[in-house]
Amino acid sequence: MINVTDTIKEAYSKSTTQYDKIVLDDEEYTINNVELDDDCYKKGNIFGTAIAKALSFEIDSSVDLEGKEFKYFTGIKTSAGIEWIDLGTYITQDPEPNDTTKITTINAIDYMLKTNIEYTSDLQYSNNNVTLGQVAQEACNKAGITLATTDFPNVDFIVDSNQFPQGTLIRQVISAIAQISGTVAKIKNDDKLYFITPKTTGTVRKVFNLSDYSEAEIKRATHPINLVSLGMSDVEGENVVMKDEQSILFNGENSLVINDNPFAYTEAKRQQLITAIFNAVKGFEYKAYEMTGQGLPYLETLDNVQIVDFEGKTYNSFLFRFYHKSPRGLETEMSAPSITKATVAYQNVASAEQIAKRTEIIVNKQEQTITGIIENQTEFENQLTQVEQTVDQIQQQVQDTIVYKREVTGTTEIHLEDAGETDILELEIQGNKTYESNLFPRRKCISK
Repeated sequence: MINVTDTIKEAYSKSTTQYDKIVLDDEEYTINNVELDDDCYKKGNIFGTAIAKALSFEIDSSVDLEGKEFKYFTGIKTSAGIEWIDLGTYITQDPEPNDTTKITTINAIDYMLKTNIEYTSDLQYSNNNVTLGQVAQEACNKAGITLATTDFPNVDFIVDSNQFPQGTLIRQVISAIAQISGTVAKIKNDDKLYFITPKTTGTVRKVFNLSDYSEAEIKRATHPINLVSLGMSDVEGENVVMKDEQSILFNGENSLVINDNPFAYTEAKRQQLITAIFNAVKGFEYKAYEMTGQGLPYLETLDNVQIVDFEGKTYNSFLFRFYHKSPRGLETEMSAPSITKATVAYQNVASAEQIAKRTEIIVNKQEQTITGIIENQTEFENQLTQVEQTVDQIQQQVQDTIVYKREVTGTTEIHLEDAGETDILELEIQGNKTYESNLFPRRKCISK
């Protein structure tokens, strides 16, 4: 919530008339028919989103705003006169002049627009000391915005290579960081970037009484998140999962599924990352709602709110969508849509015949190499195949190693008929004494 005076809050409970202006190059200009769209909900989810605020309004055509940055203020009359709320800086995108009315419609975007440029990195990943926090800081520096949140889940995770290919936008990097930290990326009214973890136990910023709104509906309660899955959408059996078993017993599985995150491209990395994400989102729940009525522009998306229904029952929720209209805010829409439930089938592949199996594809986009590892372990055998392909040279190197293990007692003969027809390169036998035989790669072996 934007910090405003109590007189402003009181005025919004009595009046529906607002005043709007922009400040451009230290000059103030009156604007009309304002619409502000602030959203953090996309495709059934909020975690990992990085959505810009969009602003549109009408202004006299004599004011040149094309390609300009300006500050937007909305105000309301109080006992002290008109008090203004600073709603941040916006960048003009699409001026639509009308030669007949001499009025121009302006479409503008907040500072998230600055992240719509290609991401290039100067970080020394090979030193193996680059953290996720440093990646976030560099992304903001490149975009020309200030990073406000320097402490978030997985901030100290070591990023060993640049996994973002040429053409990746900084906004996509920011979204990936938000996703792997269980946060939402937002530009607030101070024009700084925040990684926000929505907390059910956060401070309540506003209590909404449905009886005060022309259109209002309470929808279903979302169930608490009690399962987090990190995986690769095109590789089966690679999901790393954490669960709250007690919550699942009472509420069923309610999952946050994160697939194909560029920072979690190996199973080992997913194991490192999942705990902080799980701790950030575990137990997250709220009551879904929609309502239309007097908007409160000092509220911000992700604010904790409470909804009081017509019977006086109170529900905890959030402000996820805020579509504000001015000068009369009575058509403002506020809502928290339901998060779509998503689950994945996690299968433990361990069995008596196959104790462990590992299939891993490691893509290093900076070095332009693809490494595939297939490892199969049984009680007696360990087989490891590694394939490395370089994109530039279109070369493929295959290393195939099979290790057979047998324990033999009471005999001095060992038969290798189950070793297959592949040439044996090295044979090692250990007993009371160690015997080593190096065999040449041909079918008829000669021992030394």
